[in-house]
Amino acid sequence: MNKSNIPPFNVTLLQEGNYHRLYITHPFLKGRFKKRIGNGRPENLEKIRFHLKYDLENHFETLEVTKESVEGFIDNFISMQVKYTGSIFTYFEEFILEKQESTNKKTKKKLAKSTLTAYYKSKEYFETYLTKKMISAHPAMISKKVLDDFYYYVPGNHNYKVKLHGKIKAFLKFVNKRQGISVDPTFIDSVFTEEYDNQDPEEEDIALSPSQIHKLIELRKKLNDGVIDIEKCCTSEKIPAELQETLFRMKKENLIRSLDCFLFMISTGQYHSDIMKSKIYISSNGSIIHLRYRRAKNGSLCKAIPVRDDDLFIGKELIEQYGIKSGSNFPLALSNTHFNLHLGRISEMAEFEFKLIGKMARKTFASLLYFNKEHPMPIHLLQIMLGHMNVKNTAHYLRISDDDLAEEINRIMFSEEKE
Repeated sequence: MNKSNIPPFNVTLLQEGNYHRLYITHPFLKGRFKKRIGNGRPENLEKIRFHLKYDLENHFETLEVTKESVEGFIDNFISMQVKYTGSIFTYFEEFILEKQESTNKKTKKKLAKSTLTAYYKSKEYFETYLTKKMISAHPAMISKKVLDDFYYYVPGNHNYKVKLHGKIKAFLKFVNKRQGISVDPTFIDSVFTEEYDNQDPEEEDIALSPSQIHKLIELRKKLNDGVIDIEKCCTSEKIPAELQETLFRMKKENLIRSLDCFLFMISTGQYHSDIMKSKIYISSNGSIIHLRYRRAKNGSLCKAIPVRDDDLFIGKELIEQYGIKSGSNFPLALSNTHFNLHLGRISEMAEFEFKLIGKMARKTFASLLYFNKEHPMPIHLLQIMLGHMNVKNTAHYLRISDDDLAEEINRIMFSEEKE
């Protein structure tokens, strides 16, 4: 309905004894709404009357005017703008509903369940934080200082704190857009960004060296040739022997497939979530075969990834072995937890001093290409293959061991001295 066709609300301010009331009527509704707003300076009360009328007419510009909806809007306005007893969490489920109905602009997919879970977790921490600090949950009380202090309140490492802080800030932006509700404007200046230290990464935040990749490829060959036999688990009298044999065969197949998947991820730069949720598309330009896919996390496009085989990458061999076509991906049917459990067993078989985990593959892909001694990949091309908007994000994926770094520095120094 066009706004010009909707009759205006009538909002009147009257004094009754020592108190003032707002009387609200509308031609579409019978009777009137009476709301007590206490006693204050006349100019302030007049502002309340004016803003209520303005917000009502704007809010119901395209909505049906019903008794229930109008009364609900007025009650919310009074609690937020007059009595200051309203809570931002009143709108949280509405916020979540909007998120559930929204889709990624690139992939056209709904938000992942894990993303929604993070919003609920941030709300849980924020509610507890406000309660402990005895801070009102009214929007006007949520300032930059409150949000800054919330970051320090959240347990965990820096990036986890940033994640939950960002979720709450997104919720506050949603609340701030609503008619008649204003969060303290300083909240927008509370900013924390994720940090990655590729000079001194965490123990598990590493890339594999070429020699370690060679070990995995050799282990794969031995497993496929039957040179290495996988030990069976302890037998049980409670489980039929035939079933035990079937379970062992499945475990062995999953172990080998997990190794192949990890090597495929090293060849393509994918994470486990990409393998499970994304589709690869294979193209060719003459003799050059390459693939592309969109990240499951954010829908960013990773493209121009060569499909080839050499001493480190065996993507082409794996595509042919598993019959991977455009519109599919590596056929892995394991959760990230079980995938990493198998990678842990593979680490022992390869005699690594650390446990393999899935997220190492993407960093290995980036580092092997960038630190290639004969043909180092320019970082701006690596950025395209990793699907990053900013080259700084690409740099976060680069890992090289101290030994390899020292060897490269010595090689450069020696070559310069020789010249």
